[in-house]
Amino acid sequence: MKDADGAAPRGDSCARIANTRFADTSAEKFPRYIRIVRPSDYQAIYKSGYKIYSSHFVLFGCGNDLGYSRLGITASRKVGGAVERNRAKRLFREIFRRSFHLIPARFDMVVNPKSNYGSACYEELRLEFLTAVKKLPARHSE
Repeated sequence: MKDADGAAPRGDSCARIANTRFADTSAEKFPRYIRIVRPSDYQAIYKSGYKIYSSHFVLFGCGNDLGYSRLGITASRKVGGAVERNRAKRLFREIFRRSFHLIPARFDMVVNPKSNYGSACYEELRLEFLTAVKKLPARHSE
């Protein structure tokens, strides 16, 4: 819809700009559907999943029928205080989000950071995480 001058009304152009901005950043989000949030899901993964030990974390994983992978993170007090636990969670969420295209589909996984996770840099943790995740399909087929 145009006004008398032939230009689009201000509200419409602002809406288009906002929609364009959000469309560009949608790949940068960590949407709720790829998170493990229910305690029953965590328990099922711990009970029937596979454990993969790494030097900075333990990865629990099991298959799902959703067509995409999901991530959950639990950081105990052994990792540190609330600030340190939240930092660990943010770090592993970021690793998962940025590496989502490299992770095999159809797996639920839970990461338990160890107390020494902070001694590793981001790239070291990322490579360690991807190595552990690639072991899940092999374990799942056993």
